[in-house]
Amino acid sequence: MAVSPEARIAATMKRWYSDPWAAIAEGKIFTLDQTDFKTPVKPFPVKPHLKHITEVWMREPMLLIPKSRRMMLSWLGCWLHLWMAMFHPGRSVFIVSDKEQKSDELVRRCEFMYTNIPDGTILKPTIRSKFCALEFPGLDSYIMGLPSGAAQLRQYTASALLFDEFAFWTDAMETLGAARPTIEGGGRLTIISSAQDGPYKRLVFDETLT
Repeated sequence: MAVSPEARIAATMKRWYSDPWAAIAEGKIFTLDQTDFKTPVKPFPVKPHLKHITEVWMREPMLLIPKSRRMMLSWLGCWLHLWMAMFHPGRSVFIVSDKEQKSDELVRRCEFMYTNIPDGTILKPTIRSKFCALEFPGLDSYIMGLPSGAAQLRQYTASALLFDEFAFWTDAMETLGAARPTIEGGGRLTIISSAQDGPYKRLVFDETLT
């Protein structure tokens, strides 16, 4: 029996709703490789370490991920937080880097992945895009990019925070301190950063958050 387009979309929505990795495994999420002049737009790589991190992220509300270059972990972090905002109502997601422009670049990665989901795959929620923001008005959810700094976070209530390249922030621990109420209140925090001696290394080895 032939499956109708509506039924196929509904089945995909159900899979993706419960498992953000399903969208990657099915080849429907795309990234932008600006160093590849021939094929810059390419499917998200289906790699064991990315699947493992996705599974851990689904279980753990606080996750610290040391990285090296070309591991696609910042892209994965953006996809996981986009998934949260576009599939779940009432989510306030914040992507934080050391500068506002860098935070906007990460928000734009979210928008790129959303835009490049092939037509007819799912029912994509309506979005509004502006500098450092991606809004899903029908879901009352949004993604906002912020620069680091304790004062930036204290004025918001966050469902999830993504900190990128945390080890290189000059105000890393102050920003983390401002994020603690979000973590303790039931939200989630994901920190992705290149390896670097200092506060981030102590966090990874549980030497600071005690």
